Amino acid sequence: MSVTPGGNLLQASFPGIPMSAARSMSTNTDAASLHAVIDAEPAQIMSNPVGRAVYVVLGFVCLGLGIAGYIVPLLPGTVFLLLATYFFFKSSERMYNWVLNNRQFGHVIRAYRAGYGIPRRIKAYAIALIVVSMGVSIAVATDTVAIRLLLVAIGVAVSTFILTRPTTETVLASSQD
Repeated sequence: MSVTPGGNLLQASFPGIPMSAARSMSTNTDAASLHAVIDAEPAQIMSNPVGRAVYVVLGFVCLGLGIAGYIVPLLPGTVFLLLATYFFFKSSERMYNWVLNNRQFGHVIRAYRAGYGIPRRIKAYAIALIVVSMGVSIAVATDTVAIRLLLVAIGVAVSTFILTRPTTETVLASSQD
């Protein structure tokens, strides 16, 4: 099954995106248009104040790690920004909108949420960082076999997740056919 912007998968995943916006995205799919992808779905704030406070804290932690990931080598920024977006989606409409509309990285998150997937370069970079960081952790940080096996399992799971997401270049090529 191929994922195409504006298709049924997009509507099922993000019902708040208007169909007119999804149609315009599917007809204007060059790389420059990824910067203009909109996300019209409003935040769905949870009603539990304790849960909301926990999600706000987690959102800020992930946001900090995500911003650091764009500066510090070996720290993936996009993954943490996606997590921050999710946590703010459930806890803070103001921060959710700030992340989505950020000049530096908002377009990456909006494109992912709109069904454009993850660029091939970012997938390769993220998996390389996982291999290096898990390898260093396994070699240096622990002597326990169980912890080493856990780290390998986490690395494989996260890499599998990244590899199974749509690739932006593939989505763009299939929508231009």
